[in-house]
Amino acid sequence: MNEKLGEILMRKGLIGELQLQKALEEQKMTHEKLGQVLVNLGMVSVSELGKALAEQANIEYVNLESEPLSAELFGLLQEEFIRTNQIMPVRRTNGTLFVACVPPIDPETLEKARLMTGMKVTPFVTTEFEFEQALNKIYNLKKQADNLIASIGAIRAESNQVIPIITDTSKDSSIAGLVNSILSDAIRRSASDVHFDPSQRGVKIKYRIDGLMSDNITLPREVADSVVTRIKVTAGMDIAERRRPQGGHFSVQYKKEFYDFRVSSMGTTFGEKLTIRILSKQKILMPSERLGMLPEQLLRFNELLEMPYGIILVAGPTGSGKTTTLYSALSKLNSGNKTIVTLEDPIEYNIEGVNQIQINEEAGINFPSGLRSVLRLDPDIIMIGEIRDLETARVAVEASLTGHLVLASIHTNDAASVPVRLLNLGLESYLISSSLVGVIAQRLVRKICTNCKTQYRMAGEDRQFIASFVNPEETEYLNRGKGCHICDFTGYKGRTGIYEIMQMNKRTRLLIQNSASYYELRDAFVESGGYTMLKSGLIKTVEGITTIEEVKKAVMEL
Repeated sequence: MNEKLGEILMRKGLIGELQLQKALEEQKMTHEKLGQVLVNLGMVSVSELGKALAEQANIEYVNLESEPLSAELFGLLQEEFIRTNQIMPVRRTNGTLFVACVPPIDPETLEKARLMTGMKVTPFVTTEFEFEQALNKIYNLKKQADNLIASIGAIRAESNQVIPIITDTSKDSSIAGLVNSILSDAIRRSASDVHFDPSQRGVKIKYRIDGLMSDNITLPREVADSVVTRIKVTAGMDIAERRRPQGGHFSVQYKKEFYDFRVSSMGTTFGEKLTIRILSKQKILMPSERLGMLPEQLLRFNELLEMPYGIILVAGPTGSGKTTTLYSALSKLNSGNKTIVTLEDPIEYNIEGVNQIQINEEAGINFPSGLRSVLRLDPDIIMIGEIRDLETARVAVEASLTGHLVLASIHTNDAASVPVRLLNLGLESYLISSSLVGVIAQRLVRKICTNCKTQYRMAGEDRQFIASFVNPEETEYLNRGKGCHICDFTGYKGRTGIYEIMQMNKRTRLLIQNSASYYELRDAFVESGGYTMLKSGLIKTVEGITTIEEVKKAVMEL
């Protein structure tokens, strides 16, 4: 019987039993392969994982980064076969085709490759990380777009007029292939959004990865128009309407995981702008233990969710992860013995056992009116997508004072700003102090890539800055990413949250009731032992999770 991967890594001294148990617990939540989980957690490097997988399978490991891969070699097998079976040609010598495979290696797949190529097939082992990077080198969008543009040139050469590709059935499959490649490439690179930005010269396709925009390719208008049209048709939008704002959605399955694509469009000076939000149920329905809260904060978070009634507000700017935190809270509260109703705009994901209502202004359902109707449904817990105005805030307070637990998001910079914001909306101070039970403020920061993480000596000014907020534990070193093929040479891979959680106590309630200033509330929060977002971020910096530059960029104290 083959030795298990975890046992091999422990025998090699790369991980300990506690690390393995942590990785196995994480695997239960993410449903990813154990090796991928270990790399994500920074416990092993990609090459260490590859060598362990090779030992487990008793097959040699190949480092794809050092292999001279070519499109000609990849042409020996169909792209769909390569992607589906995670097998790729890497060398061809004297009638033998050497292929790199992501374990487990299926003998039937090797036999199919032999029949397709007519050559003897010899397998190597590779990791899923290296496999995906190699795919991106060969099947990149620019090459596919260039081929499509070349075909347009051939059409133009045969005719004096430009033929719209969308009406040519022989070329429609190329457009469909390009759309599929854009979306699958965005998923593989963990993009949260895809932007189609029109300009005079064409349409730029950009990805938002870990919160930052990156240019990908620029398509000529005739190609881009066909791509946009196909996406709009798939999303159930009106392709004849190019000025009025529209919205639509569709779902796809990629590698056994379902993704929801929310599409928005609006006319601009140079044409129609399209934005696609990519939503993964696995990521948005995240257990609270994986949100990134420090142990003390997670304890406070769970205590807030045990409150029988009152308002819990999640604060932060757009893109700070508020929805993920709210959905995580709902998942924890969704025990089956309580009725949960939500009002959302839009509904990000359908949660089994939760009654979710979509805001529809045209049908007369907005947050205030919808909330009043929801109260007649006898709910125990209510989640409001966002508190934007006095009317919504007032109805939410009334709901909390009549025995309901209310969760909502609100746009403020930090926790102490929330009572001040509610006062500015026009809500009476005594209502705020009697209904608000807690505030969760948050930001997202990029995590250091675990594959290329390295230590460096801390500069004196950095040490002094960190020591002003947290104890650096006498360390002289911090961590950063050097940049590698796994993180697209950025030094960062993935994001984590930094939080501050303010629970209401007697002092805080009296301050709110007396309409205290922001600074008084913040001082009271810190003096009660609360961790600010800056302090939380610097703790994660010292722990080697993120960098001081990321924390400073995300939040600075006044």
